[in-house]
Amino acid sequence: MSTGDLDVLLARLDPGVADLVRAADALVHEVDPDVVRVVWPHQGTVGYGVGPAKNSEHYAYLATFARHLNLGFNRGASLDDGGLLEGTGKAFRKLTVRSADDLRDPRLVPLLRTARQERLTALGRG
Repeated sequence: MSTGDLDVLLARLDPGVADLVRAADALVHEVDPDVVRVVWPHQGTVGYGVGPAKNSEHYAYLATFARHLNLGFNRGASLDDGGLLEGTGKAFRKLTVRSADDLRDPRLVPLLRTARQERLTALGRG
């Protein structure tokens, strides 16, 4: 997993948001050591999945903004999130992360695990 593209993205961000990206990225890697991370520096996004294919293999993403980031779930609408996520779309849901404390919500780690397992099951790998 190359950190080059992540470094390019981080260099473009406000230092506080860059720290949030580092913390969220570390959390995803802690929950899923085998995660495939794909970074799109020009979009300010990071995708996480069981493979590199964005639409079929990714289960979570980071979207960066001037003062916060969103930790989103590609199929969050169908996951039991315990009321953690925001959104009204047919598939995607997100958690707005404004501080590192937002990443410590006890519902988040099980949700990341569930999202990963949903992708593996949907792809016939789990």
